[in-house]
Amino acid sequence: MFGTELLNARQVAQKLGISYTYFFKIRKGGCPYHQLGNQGRKYYVLKEVQDWLLVSSSQR
Repeated sequence: MFGTELLNARQVAQKLGISYTYFFKIRKGGCPYHQLGNQGRKYYVLKEVQDWLLVSSSQR
């Protein structure tokens, strides 16, 4: 994880070209994220999210 760019949900949605609301539907489906502590904000690595989307879409 070190040396990678951590993005918030809005940034990931923008990079994926999807709405912020739709991204949260994806996240409920098991999208990978990183979090500092139990109550910290969730951050994402774009490559991990893209890889997860490819795997999850191929399993349908």
